[in-house]
This record gives sequence, C-alpha cells and structure tokens, in this order.
Amino acid sequence: MSRSRNKWRRALACAAVSALCTVSACRAAVDQVGTQGSGTFASPRDGGTLVVAQTQDPDPGSFLKTSLGNVLTEQSVLETLTSIDQKTGKPRGVLARSWHVAADGRSMDLTLRDGVKFHSGATLDADDVIFTLKKAQDPATGAANQAIASDISGMKVVGDDELKLSFSKPLPNIYDLFETMPILNPATYAQYAAGKVVDGTGPFVWKSWTPGAKVQLARFPGYRDADKIHLDRIEINIISDPTAMLSAIRSGRIQYGNGVSALDAYTLSEQPGFKAISVGGSAFPLAIDVSQKPFDNKLVRQAVQYAIDRKRIVQQVESGQGTAASLPWRETTTVGYDEAGARHYTYDPEKAKRLLKQAGVSDLSFDMVTLNTPEATGVFQIVRNNLAAVGLHANAEALSATEYDSRLAAGKLGAPVTLMLASNGLSPASAVVSRPELLAAGNPQNFSSLTYTRLVKDVTNATGEAAQAKALKAYDDYFLDQAFAVPVLVRPGIAVSTRAVHGLVGTQMGFINLNHVWLGQ
Repeated sequence: MSRSRNKWRRALACAAVSALCTVSACRAAVDQVGTQGSGTFASPRDGGTLVVAQTQDPDPGSFLKTSLGNVLTEQSVLETLTSIDQKTGKPRGVLARSWHVAADGRSMDLTLRDGVKFHSGATLDADDVIFTLKKAQDPATGAANQAIASDISGMKVVGDDELKLSFSKPLPNIYDLFETMPILNPATYAQYAAGKVVDGTGPFVWKSWTPGAKVQLARFPGYRDADKIHLDRIEINIISDPTAMLSAIRSGRIQYGNGVSALDAYTLSEQPGFKAISVGGSAFPLAIDVSQKPFDNKLVRQAVQYAIDRKRIVQQVESGQGTAASLPWRETTTVGYDEAGARHYTYDPEKAKRLLKQAGVSDLSFDMVTLNTPEATGVFQIVRNNLAAVGLHANAEALSATEYDSRLAAGKLGAPVTLMLASNGLSPASAVVSRPELLAAGNPQNFSSLTYTRLVKDVTNATGEAAQAKALKAYDDYFLDQAFAVPVLVRPGIAVSTRAVHGLVGTQMGFINLNHVWLGQ
C-alpha cells in the first residue's frame, strides 16, 4: 500500500469520529462542551453511574487510530501527553508536566508528571512514551497522525521521567500527534486487543467488555487526582440504531447518546430535561477531480464554487449553527486565520455563468458522490439546485458510510465531484499531511503541482506565529484559486444528553472526555 493510501486510511477514522459526533443545529439549546449546564445542583456531587450509548463497538487494540468505537472510552481509560485547549488552540499538560522546544524547532525536551500509575500498578516512565511513539511511527499500526510521528528522528531517555525528541524538521504540529496518541503500557499492550485488559493511566479502569453490548468502567482509586473524579462507574451501551438510541434517552435508560440523528437531537433538546452539547466540528469539502474534463479547467471549478449559496445551506440544513466558509480551518484556534479568504466564494451565480462561458462549458451533466445521511442529502439538494441554475446538472450517487470509506481508502471515488465530510480539528500543519483532500500527493482529486507541494511544505515547517500566519496566507490564496477542495460550510458537532449530566468535555478531535462528569437531577 502506498504512503498516500495509508494517510487516507488514517484520515478516515478522524472523519468517522467527526461524523458520529455531529448532528444538525440546536440553536439556543446548544451548550458548549466544558461549560456547566442547568440543573438543581450548583456544585459537583460525588457518586453514581453515568449510563451512555454509542453506535459502534469499541476497538481496544486501536487506540492510536482514533477508532470510531473508542470515542467514549479512550479519554477515560488512557491519557495523552498533552491536550489542545479548544478555546485557545494551545496545548495543556496531561501526562506531560512540562516541555521545551528548541529555538530551531528541531528538538523537544519532555518531563512527565511524578508518580503516575497504570491500572496494573506499573509506574509510568519515559520508556513507555518512547514505546508508544514507535508504535505511532509504524505504518502497520495505522496511527491517526503517523505522518507527524515519522518526522521524529530520535528518541532518548534522559531520566525516568525525562526524554528528548529530535525532529527531522520543525514540528509545530507535534501537539496534534500528542492529542491522538494515548500512552500505552508495553508490558500489557499485547492484551489490549482482546478487551480483557486495557491498561491505562486514566481515572477509570476498563472492567469488562461484552462485544456488541456494553463496556463497564469503574473509578480508579489510585488515580493521582482522585478527589476531582466524581462518578463511581461509567456504563457504555452499544446501540447501533439511532432511533433506538433516541428512545433510550427519552425513556431515561441512558443519560447521554452519541449518534442520534440531527432532527431527533434538535427536537429532543427543546423538550424539558434535555440539552444539546457542542463538541468538535467538521467541514464539507467539495472535492473536484481535476483529471476529468472539463474540471481540469480551474475556471470551471471556480464557477462551481461561486454558484453555491453557502448561507442558505447553513440556515436551512444547519439551522444557523455553522459558517459559510471557503476555508477548511477552525476559526477560533487557527493561527493566521484569513477571515477575508473564508468569505472568498460568495454566492454569485452571474459570475459563475461568466466563468463557464469563458471556459466554453454549458449544459453539463455529471455525477456527484455524497453520503446518504440526512444532513449530507440536505446539503446536496441545495448544491444541486444551485448548480442547475447555472447550467451544471449534478446527479447524486449516494453512498453508505462503509462504501464511501472503502472508495476513499482505495482512491477511487467514482465521480468527478464528491461532497466530502472531514473533521476540522487538526491544525493546518497537520491537516495538509493527514486529510485526504488536502494531501500534496495522492489526493482523491488527482490535483498536484510543484507550487502546491512547496506551499504544503511551508505550512508544515513554519515555526512561530508570524511565520505560520505568513505560510498559511500563501497556502490559502493558492488553495482558493485552484478550487479543488473548497468547503461549502464548516460547522460544530452536536451531542445530546439529559440535563442531569454536567461537566462533559470534548477534545479538539471530537472525542468525548467523561472524566469530570457529575450527575445532578
């Protein structure tokens, strides 16, 4: 398998997590994850069992892959070195107590927290971190950010809780790797996949797993900050049918559901006793295959973008909970975010017609691949009508998530245009080497140029905010001009819970951290 195909497979997991964690807008009913929701109790209460549900079975042997089934367990059983603050975009220490990056950006000194214990009783040390890093580097592992890990050229233990990393080039995106790399215990790792022993350092112990049914987690009494953990147990049920999950939330059988449909989540959140919670986020890139005529002409690709009424999509499909953006980045945490560039492709059907006339294109019919979800269908219907108004006629080829992922992994999308779904939690420096549609080589749109390759390299190598902003601006300008993967919108993800659930936290990548949840009434 080629390196680019490996990147696609790793990116699929991230996109799938994003899809699982998202539903359409919930207007004022949406609580930002990490803020305290309403309830009877104004301060945390200790005790109780949180009962939740997700649509996919866990994959305990795949914690480095950001596997869809691990969205609720990974952050509670295991821990990462750092975690990215969703408000600031800056890293916060988890297992790492401190770190220092050299002035040239080519090395990092890391110091671990003292006295951290695995659930088996073993003490965390620098060797465990190096073991995990090497696993992340191994292409056979399929780690989510293997492309970043592969640029770590040296690892050296300095002391029990100290290590030094050397980089083949500056790695400003190293924290994206850490975000998706929970630290493993080398002594017990071989037992993880069977699901009997999952040995982490998190505040909850993996007690049992009944495949296809549930996972049981219990509070870890040896956790270093045990006084900050309120729940006694967490029960994660596997409910593959979103309608059945909705019924379980409504009936009180579960308190939090990850995977209900957009309309159901919105409707339920407006009823007494329930709330919707914002977590993570996604972009909907319109990927255009430049190897298929007439889409090899950038004027045609630009015309497609000007023909789309993004604001209408945001209002009608997302109920206003999104952004009509032309750039794929997260506005709040991206260094050098270009607000003007994000508004580049405004709705201008007359300009689209002029560009098509200039390109000599009229009355064109073509296929467009899209997911068969209600949200993607809603987006496609508006895009199709917009394009028809300028003489471009898109025929839907709606795919299940499984078929879509299979085609993307194989690099054969089967249509000149694809309405994609991608997580926008990564920094630009990580996204351009991880997201399939942004890769410099081997992207599904068959787009390549020496200029684009250079700009991608500049984004990944830039260190310091001024250099990062400059590199990103140059990239954005070229990206918008070439119009091979411009998004039609970006939007937050939504989950739904009862109002008894407080303290739920989401990660930058859309995973759910249940560690500080407490139950009110």
